[in-house]
Amino acid sequence: MIKKILYLLLAILLILTVVVAFRTMTAKSLQTGVVSVQPMPPLPEKSVEHLQKAIQCQTVSYGDTTQWQSEPFLQFRNLMETAYPLLHRQLTREVISDWSYLYTWRGKNPALAPYIFMAHQDVVPVEENTRNLWAADPFGGELKDDTIYGRGAIDDKCNLISILEAAEKLLQQGFQPERTFYFVFGHDEEIGGRKGAVRIAKLLETRGIKADLLIDEGGIITEGKVSGVSKPVALVATAEKGYMSLEFSVSKKGGHSSMPDRETAIDILMKALVKVHDNQFPARFDAATEGFLKYLGPEMRFPGNMAVANPWLFKSLIIKNFDESATARAMIRTTAVTTILNAGIKDNVVPTVATAVANFRLLPGDSIYWVVQRIKEVINDDRVSVKIKQGACEGSGGFDATGLGFQKINKIVRQTYDNVLVSPFLLIGATDSRHFLKVSDNIVKFSPVVDPVGFHTFNEQISLNSYQHSIWFFEQLMRDSDQTAAVNTH
Repeated sequence: MIKKILYLLLAILLILTVVVAFRTMTAKSLQTGVVSVQPMPPLPEKSVEHLQKAIQCQTVSYGDTTQWQSEPFLQFRNLMETAYPLLHRQLTREVISDWSYLYTWRGKNPALAPYIFMAHQDVVPVEENTRNLWAADPFGGELKDDTIYGRGAIDDKCNLISILEAAEKLLQQGFQPERTFYFVFGHDEEIGGRKGAVRIAKLLETRGIKADLLIDEGGIITEGKVSGVSKPVALVATAEKGYMSLEFSVSKKGGHSSMPDRETAIDILMKALVKVHDNQFPARFDAATEGFLKYLGPEMRFPGNMAVANPWLFKSLIIKNFDESATARAMIRTTAVTTILNAGIKDNVVPTVATAVANFRLLPGDSIYWVVQRIKEVINDDRVSVKIKQGACEGSGGFDATGLGFQKINKIVRQTYDNVLVSPFLLIGATDSRHFLKVSDNIVKFSPVVDPVGFHTFNEQISLNSYQHSIWFFEQLMRDSDQTAAVNTH
């Protein structure tokens, strides 16, 4: 009897091994599109100067909007007008909310739906206690070792200036696109885009504009960052996580610190925050992340390719691998992190009110309502008030391998970068493009740069090579606008 059981187990193991091996060996690569890489022209000195000058315009968006200053935005407007004279003569510019811009470049064929190119002018502040960590003046636009330093070098003046550089060059050559292009440059993306992108999106909606493609900042080209993959990977974001901040508040009688209650407002609040921290949201693969695995799984080394080819057996191992890095973990979970704490006015006074703010990034499909209800259940303490702060939005997008957005960007990436893999991707940040869901069904979020450094922190920088590639990418995308089909990746 024991022998029969052992034989049965061996037979099951053998069948399982054969199935796993077969699925691994027959997993089809989706990186089969053949596109000739176009040789990239030299980077003009003027292009470098323009990005440097753009960084020198301190177009900062502050959380406290009373600190906002118009002068840097006026400087930036003057720079654009001076650096790109043909663009400002031949395109129509509309000014929205005083500082955001909608440019229209009329195409030859009005029957073709337009393309929308997006970027934003504003940048996040520089933390004063990090200034000594910068290798260069954060608003100097300094060029050191073939790298431009400064706030906005990556987020997002590189994209904005690259779009303008490409357009001005094409205008100098007498180029007119087959379809109409819209350039959307908001001024308040870093604080939600309510006066810029939101109003431009509404304007385009009222005009009945439906774009075939909308491209905004987002995914990047990364080298050596995708586990098990040796080639560079272009992460083309086709979906975006939602955004929500919750304010937690506790009110309880305070008093003198010499005779504290057993539990203070701070104690209650901290216990709640620990509960939120210790109860992670469940792991889940949305459509874009499933696409990520599908496109990159066959390119992975063993055993990664085996695991991805057999998710029915190795799903828990895949999740464990994702959970090992903060970036990958954010791709499979709704995340929560405390970002602001506020309580107390003096060291010998027990505060009456303690507050905290936690930021949540929501997987598409994890609704705001569901997340809030789950947080309340996890805290399970009516003394803790939970309030949604302004600016919350649901996650959006998915992945369609046949969609024009992904196929078009796939083609242009292969056309401008050599030996690169392309994959769909779930963007874990938030962009202005989330406001344009009614304007285009083909929204992609992609910044054509390699492994950016200093995003929202010190030493923000971009290499001249990445900047050169970025301009070349947008030029090729504009030239390719007459075609509705892209490379076949199947």
